[in-house]
Amino acid sequence: MKIRQATQNEISTWFEKDPNIKNFIWLGENTFTLFAVDAEDNNIGFLFAYYREIPAPLGGKTECFINVIDVNESIRGKGIGSALIQEAVKMAKEENVIQVRAYCDINNVASHALWLKNGFGISPVKMPDGQILGSFVTYRIV
Repeated sequence: MKIRQATQNEISTWFEKDPNIKNFIWLGENTFTLFAVDAEDNNIGFLFAYYREIPAPLGGKTECFINVIDVNESIRGKGIGSALIQEAVKMAKEENVIQVRAYCDINNVASHALWLKNGFGISPVKMPDGQILGSFVTYRIV
């Protein structure tokens, strides 16, 4: 398995095959999509992230936000998700951002374990009625 950046051409082709993917990823200047590919260069997982100014009064500090990560269900638990996350963190460090963040649904136990395994802090989102919908996860770089 290898992790590589998807080309704009590959993403455009992907949009044609699966129009619903546009709900999760998009093409843009501050975005990147990583593919995990097998020996035959088949896409077995992907990660989409974008860089943005942190929406807090921090004087223009930037973060990398991982919007979606997915691995083919039949091969989960083999380190593919971790490899995608580690590559995204490496790229974020090269861009001098201060953190990498993501969000995961509170019912996604495997996702919470994946983030924890990769050194991310977990911060549950608690609503005023006490319901917890999910967690923001953060990996501090600087």
